[in-house]
Amino acid sequence: MKNKLLALLLLASLGAIAQPKTMAVTIDDLPAQMGGHDSVALVELNKKLLAHLTERKVPAIGFVNEQKLYRGGNIIDYRYEMLAAWLSSGLELGNHTYSHKDYNQLTPEQFFEIIEKGEPVTKKLMAEAGKTYQYFRHPYLHRGNTEEKVKALEEYLSAQGYIEAPVTIDNSEWIFASAFDKAFKASDKAMMDKVGTAYISYMAEKVKYYEQQSLKLFGRPIAHTLLIHENMLNAHYLGELLDAYQGIGYTFVSLGEALKDDAYTTPDHFVGNAGISWMDRWAVTQGKKGDFFKGEPRCPQFVLDYSGLSE
Repeated sequence: MKNKLLALLLLASLGAIAQPKTMAVTIDDLPAQMGGHDSVALVELNKKLLAHLTERKVPAIGFVNEQKLYRGGNIIDYRYEMLAAWLSSGLELGNHTYSHKDYNQLTPEQFFEIIEKGEPVTKKLMAEAGKTYQYFRHPYLHRGNTEEKVKALEEYLSAQGYIEAPVTIDNSEWIFASAFDKAFKASDKAMMDKVGTAYISYMAEKVKYYEQQSLKLFGRPIAHTLLIHENMLNAHYLGELLDAYQGIGYTFVSLGEALKDDAYTTPDHFVGNAGISWMDRWAVTQGKKGDFFKGEPRCPQFVLDYSGLSE
């Protein structure tokens, strides 16, 4: 009987692993995360990033901070065109608030104001492209640090017709991006290559980690949502990253398609200051502790040292 049970569990595990693996690619902080670059460099960054996506037919979505579109109250033409290029490439845009403020540091009313202030340009562009403007991404993945604020935001977004954009594959890409940008500005090609190579390896290991978390929580691979940013690192390395994911069995789907997975109806009762992945939120809600979260890949020490940042 024991051997039969083990055989059944093994078959179930193999069946789960054999299921199709899908991922929605979501890219935050448009138009362009990095400062300190001139207009030509930023336009080229955007062009390269879009080429990586369109060449591989990845139906990505970009989340916009509209504050970046303005200088002295006037729209910066080339930044507006950077957003328009996403839509002419067949991709989507969503709301990441006007100025990327932290909900934990604001009242609900203050936060709702910067959500609405972040709508006009992106909403207009989406309408002109014949697309529905509907997704919202939380800055810092903060949904509220009190039960009252969590509930207030949920009710507000629902009333405004927004769909929350979750993240199941969270990571420290932003630290690699900072190190890469430093090396880029210093024209240190060797360090750029070293950081980029480490980035691909780290991000592949992150996906494998969250695959295992998915199997532990759901007994199967779920349709994942990946968070990265529009930065110089991804302008250079997004193609290699997407190829690596395809190499471990992933196909890319839209955010809307990913959210059809029943996993996204899993209760999330997490309340706190941390900005954690939805995988972790679901696990915490289910009472998982300690060993359940072990084994998550860490950013290499040389990247931390070079960037001067910490996880």
